[in-house]
Amino acid sequence: MPPSEKPPNISITPQESGRVVLRLGIVAFVIYLLFQIDFLAITACSLLGVYWSSSLLARSSLSGLRINISTKQLRTRCNEPIDARLRLKNENKILPIYYPTVSLREKETRRTQAFQFRGIVLPRQEVTLSVDPSLNLRGLRYLEATSPRSHFPFALHLARSNARSKSAEIIVWPRSEPLDVDSLLNDPPRYRFETSGELTFHSKTIEASRIRDYQAGDPKPSINWKLSAKRDKLTIIEPRDERQERYELHLELSKELWPTELAFERMLRQVTALVSELSRRKLTQGITLDHVHYPLTNNRELIRFYDSLATARPGSQAVDVPAPPRRFHLWILPAPNSGILLAPQTAPKFERKAIR
Repeated sequence: MPPSEKPPNISITPQESGRVVLRLGIVAFVIYLLFQIDFLAITACSLLGVYWSSSLLARSSLSGLRINISTKQLRTRCNEPIDARLRLKNENKILPIYYPTVSLREKETRRTQAFQFRGIVLPRQEVTLSVDPSLNLRGLRYLEATSPRSHFPFALHLARSNARSKSAEIIVWPRSEPLDVDSLLNDPPRYRFETSGELTFHSKTIEASRIRDYQAGDPKPSINWKLSAKRDKLTIIEPRDERQERYELHLELSKELWPTELAFERMLRQVTALVSELSRRKLTQGITLDHVHYPLTNNRELIRFYDSLATARPGSQAVDVPAPPRRFHLWILPAPNSGILLAPQTAPKFERKAIR
């Protein structure tokens, strides 16, 4: 133990069996004083000696325990177990430590998870436990091993130490919430058609953008005579792009859109599911969070975006003035059912009030 490190404080709590032994010892001693029976004197001394020696041994044994919690998994999702290592080292020269139990808790929470080594840690020995705790809150978190405890040499006393150990910081992403992505992409309705064996989504504005006037030099077979007759001028419908379209998403974290903590956290969970599914389908190329753009073309960029969601906080800035719709650009907005929706532009203020 380093010179600057203080030895842990040990508290001793008598168990029910210990209280029974203490009562029997006191009763035997009182009867001996009344009737002077030698056998009761021996019994009283034995019971009281066992009680006090158990307390002393429990304290001395646990004072030599050192704990350390570590993990190589520096990212996880809420409520998903992480792979961690809990090291228990017995620095005693003589006394072993029987079945030590250590509590793991998350930063700034009261939720604890207990892990027990089902064996004996011999003097000058170290054991490692593979544990799988989970973290409930998103953000920069860490695990704290605390309150190691043990019975020695039997369950008369529970010794508890105030030794602590903290892991490295862990980035906890929002967990993914079930989301019907197809419904989001089809509200407002979008047309589906086959391109290269895959379904691609196109909005009405995208279909309309294929229509243009005939220009000198355009091949005559490309003229749509039926539509030209309706418009009373030569009109061309450009062929659809055979490449799969990739959307650019926009998300503003303003309190105007997400006024409560519950709405904000649920939105983050749904955005996580949305981005994950669109990336799997290769339907998105990036997302903008409050004017910060995050490309989403590979796993490294996805991890960078999820890291930003882990530490995201609602902002107080005003929502941008609605801009004209842009092709393949979608804004994530609150929906009337406490979910999210996709729109071709940011919602005007009167629409946001109705959405709430």
